[in-house]
Amino acid sequence: MVFHRYFVLPWLFAITLVLSSCRGGAAANPAAPTPSPTVANASSKSDSNFLPSAAEGFEVRLWAEAENARSLAVSPDGRHVFVGTRAGVVHKITVVDGEASQVEVFQEGLNGSNGVCFEGSDLYVAELLRVVKYSAAKGFEPNSEGEVVLDGLPDERHHGWRYIKAGPDGRLTLSIGAPCNVCERPDDERFASLCSFLPDGSDFQVIARGVRNSVGFDWHPASKALYFTENGRDMMGDDIPPCELNVLPQGQPLTHYGFPYFWGDNQPDPKFGKKAPKGTYQEPEVNFQAHVAPLGCHFPKHSRWESSLKGKLVAAQHGSWNRSTPVGYQVVVVDLTTPEKSVTPLLSGFLGSAASGYPVSGRPVDIAELSDGTLLVSDDGGGKIWAVTPKKS
Repeated sequence: MVFHRYFVLPWLFAITLVLSSCRGGAAANPAAPTPSPTVANASSKSDSNFLPSAAEGFEVRLWAEAENARSLAVSPDGRHVFVGTRAGVVHKITVVDGEASQVEVFQEGLNGSNGVCFEGSDLYVAELLRVVKYSAAKGFEPNSEGEVVLDGLPDERHHGWRYIKAGPDGRLTLSIGAPCNVCERPDDERFASLCSFLPDGSDFQVIARGVRNSVGFDWHPASKALYFTENGRDMMGDDIPPCELNVLPQGQPLTHYGFPYFWGDNQPDPKFGKKAPKGTYQEPEVNFQAHVAPLGCHFPKHSRWESSLKGKLVAAQHGSWNRSTPVGYQVVVVDLTTPEKSVTPLLSGFLGSAASGYPVSGRPVDIAELSDGTLLVSDDGGGKIWAVTPKKS
């Protein structure tokens, strides 16, 4: 059965582009288009023979099946991959010689279970209201007891799927989305932000404001700058506002990225733009096509990627729902080594053709890297994890 997560909206009014405004005086630039997906054999997710199309020079294969697979966390010893979901379950995959040998339930009955990461040898799981640490010293047995290191997070479920990752500074970064499509919530500064705290839960700080909803980030291997994706607001038509890739340079003080006042390059929101407090608002590093829904992103680090992906960011585009013609449903490479910062497909074919009614075979979510450099891509639409490697010559 084809799993559709978009629908066609009958637009009741025309959207007129709002006039440019200034976030510090820079001129507006058009959104950089994201290439359309290359259609492989259109297939439903129940088709066991479905395989995404890989860009030239790359190979893709099915690595594991894990229902509702979303965030990925690879243990430092390479023996396990933990998989967060939106179903209150965290899967544990045992890895032998780089291959998935066993998939089992690690935790269940959680209040949100999207975010998983390692800091040192310990696993952290970000639920809606709390972050729990599972100590490697106690083993990772199914339903083992963890330690709550952070509690009392906002209980709004709109954009409540937490994403968490450990940075090069030994701190944990956590995203807390806006509890709405577009709104102001001055009552709680944690909404629409990225936050940082120590592994024991102390020294909690907001490090980035005005971030509508980020479900993926990683640190540049050389500069240590934090790159993060951001999903743009809905209900403004097919082509605005762009989704974004943002950057927070190492050591930069608290920065505001525009939401709900601005989107893209200096574009004021029609409802909230005139309410923007005076100040500087950071523009995106890259504007993705509207509604592609960028989620997880990763800088490949293994030497096997030296000639193809060094200094480039691999990002999952989960795919649109708020668009008359669906877009996204692919994994892309953002080339940050050139001024153009081009965006090209790495994996495509999850979205079928218009002639067949745009069947959806999968929805990419997160990207992680095994110790041998294999890139893992989670797919919550198909309940699968794909492995990407350089093509053998």
